[in-house]
Amino acid sequence: MRRLIYLPVALLAYWAIAQTAPQPLAGIFPAGALLYLEAKDFAGLLADWNGSAEKTAWLQSANHDAFSRSRLFLKLGQAQTEFATAAGVPPDYAMLSAVAGGNSALAMYHIGNLEFLYATHLASARAVDTALWKARGSYQTRRAGGVDYFVKEDKGSHRVAAFAYAGDVLLLATKEDLIAGALELLARQARPAVASEKWFQDTVQAAQPGSNDLRLVYNLERLLATPHFRSYWVQRNNSVLREFSSGLADLERVRGEVQERRVMLRMNPAAAVSDEASTAQLLAMVPDDAGFYRAQVGPGVDRVVRWIEEKLLGAAVAPAPESKTAPVVTASGEAGSEQDLETRIDTAPFNDDRDRLGSRKLREYLASKKLDAMLEVSGAVVDPDQVFIGTRSALVLVSDSWDVTALNLEDRTGKLAVAANGRWLVAGDSKEFVDAIFARRNRPPVSGAAYVAGWRHSRELPNYERMLRLIDFPQIPPQGEQADAREPMFFSENLASLGRALRRVQSAEVAVHDSGAMLRETVVYRIAP
Repeated sequence: MRRLIYLPVALLAYWAIAQTAPQPLAGIFPAGALLYLEAKDFAGLLADWNGSAEKTAWLQSANHDAFSRSRLFLKLGQAQTEFATAAGVPPDYAMLSAVAGGNSALAMYHIGNLEFLYATHLASARAVDTALWKARGSYQTRRAGGVDYFVKEDKGSHRVAAFAYAGDVLLLATKEDLIAGALELLARQARPAVASEKWFQDTVQAAQPGSNDLRLVYNLERLLATPHFRSYWVQRNNSVLREFSSGLADLERVRGEVQERRVMLRMNPAAAVSDEASTAQLLAMVPDDAGFYRAQVGPGVDRVVRWIEEKLLGAAVAPAPESKTAPVVTASGEAGSEQDLETRIDTAPFNDDRDRLGSRKLREYLASKKLDAMLEVSGAVVDPDQVFIGTRSALVLVSDSWDVTALNLEDRTGKLAVAANGRWLVAGDSKEFVDAIFARRNRPPVSGAAYVAGWRHSRELPNYERMLRLIDFPQIPPQGEQADAREPMFFSENLASLGRALRRVQSAEVAVHDSGAMLRETVVYRIAP
């Protein structure tokens, strides 16, 4: 009887605790976001970045110089200026540091208009000391969820700045209804939130176990429908992404490493890739001095033939004969147009004779085989004269058996090398490289995956810097020309400076497991002290 008396009291206490307990940040963001980014300790991450050598190196790099001239950077700068005018406070690092609290999140609702909502747990003493709070007198005061919020619009650009402080949560947005919606959700009023949307719930539920310093959840189906994403997405692989509905990436910093765990959900489940034993054996064959490697299960014939043509047979094609004959003038008197500026007039057009070299027979032979797995290995090497930097490449294929003569890999340069035994076939442009890989075929297998790729940055950077300088050498401007008066040279300045800014990154490796319904990816960046 006494237990029955205590039961309502316990339920009442549980209800009271639930009403006062902090809500997960995703639960106070109104529904409709394209992506959601949450940091466990935003202030700590920002302090680490501001004090890092990488930030200093990148801001002084030619890569940053080139980015600062890009259309995307200029549009972001314009939006920053417009927001500063609307808010009355410049959105610079000083403001960012002031509003960076502990657990923080940002959701993007419209890419083109840069509509976002930002929320952070911030002590009241810090919140009332921010420039935003001190400028609230110039804002209009409105109310939602029982809390005042402040909003201001710049009449010229129609940019909106809105903010509020409720409990220990500081809210900042570029759209008034986002602030109002967040305050209503904070007050536990019934309305849809990001955390209640199916795409968000399904993706978070599929997340790989582990802690995270950063979490990014994105609605890929909606992102791909926006023209701004299609225009500015750096990978340019929108067609590949269309099979996925949403995704997530958790980032965790551990000693000496940064680990990223990704999940991508398919709209329509595909066949799972269960046989990862072949790549496990292939990865054991990667030489210690290789700069890049990539292994995958079940490569298509087109991919294999394309690799052989580009890496091996392409190097064996003889140069076109020299010609001193000028192009024939057409009847209209035009010898070309602006679209032909890259067309060489001092050499005859290249005659594609790859079929004659054996590509057609190679394709037919490979099409008759069941290709279980494929490994690509490459790296930069210094020529014996210590002047030029070249690359060496090799391909490993796994099937039931191999007939080397049926491959029709005609060697026209004396550099092609092929080795085969049982299920293993190794082909490359260096006999020493092929032999080194082939000798490792009986090593114990390592962890396999449907797809694995790795880049050893610290090993390759010095050689690639030299190679990039040689590529740009014919176009290097005179010494008297100021670098800041021109666009940075793409290879020797832009790309090379990005590599130097990331010189503490020793290597990066990605492993992908395909369950059919989703992809699970793990990326490990190994960082030097």
